[in-house]
Amino acid sequence: MNRPRQAVVTVASGIHAEKLDKTFISFAQNPFLELHAFIIGSELPSRQLPGIFYHLEAPDHSFSHEMRDIYYRRLIFVDQLEVDYALIVDNSDVLCVQPLPEFPQLMRGASVAACTEHAGSRYLAGQGYTSAYINAGITFWHVPTSAKMRAEIVERGRTCFRSIEDQLTLNEVLHTCYYEQLILLPSQYNYRACLAPKRIRGWPTVTHLDGVMLYHNSHCIDAAKKLIPVKSHALLTDLPRDERPLTRYEQFWRKVRNRFEPHWVK
Repeated sequence: MNRPRQAVVTVASGIHAEKLDKTFISFAQNPFLELHAFIIGSELPSRQLPGIFYHLEAPDHSFSHEMRDIYYRRLIFVDQLEVDYALIVDNSDVLCVQPLPEFPQLMRGASVAACTEHAGSRYLAGQGYTSAYINAGITFWHVPTSAKMRAEIVERGRTCFRSIEDQLTLNEVLHTCYYEQLILLPSQYNYRACLAPKRIRGWPTVTHLDGVMLYHNSHCIDAAKKLIPVKSHALLTDLPRDERPLTRYEQFWRKVRNRFEPHWVK
């Protein structure tokens, strides 16, 4: 059988079209991936990077805002490429930290794969609620079988302006109408944590990127680059061994001590 065509796709305009070496070129470490950049504007950037295929598209003002034009149309630009699988990423804050598995293996038969946002419990129209609110900055698509759902997301977004981003619409459509075709990936494929000492209220903060495949945090991209290469998996340290069953009193104080360990992101 022929190897499926697989691509990573981003959309940019203005100054961001000139800066695809910041993060997007990091995907070139995957030899099975084609790199495609759709540029919304009147001309292609004067600075074009080798290894990236550039495509020029005129603005579509029906989305009311240039960022909505990017966020929604990237979902249908992939249909022009005649590829089997497409990874769609934001243009300046998604870093490929280590080589990716091929997408058929990663997606395991699903039409769309993505990661839960770091605050994943949300209300939404249709289904009403989800504990797996998807971050739209990194999404994997089996292009042929996802065409209908992507078109519905774009049409819903074009119908009514509610905010600049597309994430709410994407979640409403996928979690209500197409959850059977969705697979949720572990956070290593859309790692949003800040790198210490950087701290943002409501975001997690970590000290390393071992085990991470795709890092997605505009505040810490430069710091993340300095940590590459990373280990393929993070180290899980051993717990101290209990040499005997604990008494009720000892169990109580062990639970008290454990409560002071970080669990919830605040």
